[in-house]
Amino acid sequence: MQKTSGRGQVKSVVDILGKRIAAGQYQEGETLPIEQQLAGSLGVGRNALREAVKVLSGKGLISTAPRSGTKIRPRDEWNMLDPDVLSWHADPATATPEFLLALLEIRRIIEPKAAELAAVRATREDVAAILAAYDDMQRYQEDLDRRVAADIELHAAILAASHNAFISHFRHAMATYLKAHFKIGWETDKEKLQLDLELHHDIAWSIARGKAKSAYSNTVKMLNHGRLRVEAAAQSLAEEAEHHF
Repeated sequence: MQKTSGRGQVKSVVDILGKRIAAGQYQEGETLPIEQQLAGSLGVGRNALREAVKVLSGKGLISTAPRSGTKIRPRDEWNMLDPDVLSWHADPATATPEFLLALLEIRRIIEPKAAELAAVRATREDVAAILAAYDDMQRYQEDLDRRVAADIELHAAILAASHNAFISHFRHAMATYLKAHFKIGWETDKEKLQLDLELHHDIAWSIARGKAKSAYSNTVKMLNHGRLRVEAAAQSLAEEAEHHF
């Protein structure tokens, strides 16, 4: 690993170790290599490693104690809604159907209510942002990278239009789900993409017209459709794995 300096070095170490932990390369309860050895393997100084350990500790991934070293904490103690922790789990090499389904459950709890609130509270500017994002989804149907970016913008605009700071902050988790979902290549069927677009159209225009109940129910429909796609992908992956044996 090429050495960098200062904050960049610390961030690099945080990302490397965070991805390793999320991927299960270090198991829960496992003790990390001693400081000198780990710093050497990462090509960084011990001070940078110590700072990185503090960051990861703050995110709930590791704990340190005198004479017992640095250990991986149980997964249920990790701050899973931290943007970095989410991004590490969404890496194509580590994102699993189980992770996406768990994240989808949280979306199912939060986003329908957010859409309902948006239908009541959205300003003209909010509605314009929502409709503009939907137009971009429609415009970039053949460009999945730009389509998913527009998809994220649409949902982020809806969350913001709820005018609830806690709900709005959920945009990080929503964006992580969508990026992981598309990166893994589960959105390639044109018919399903068209249905997904129609579902988003109904959500956007329910909010624009101030129809709270429709905004809620249409969001539920969209998320249920997403769950079916993830479950189908999980089944496909399981079948592929069986063929390898």
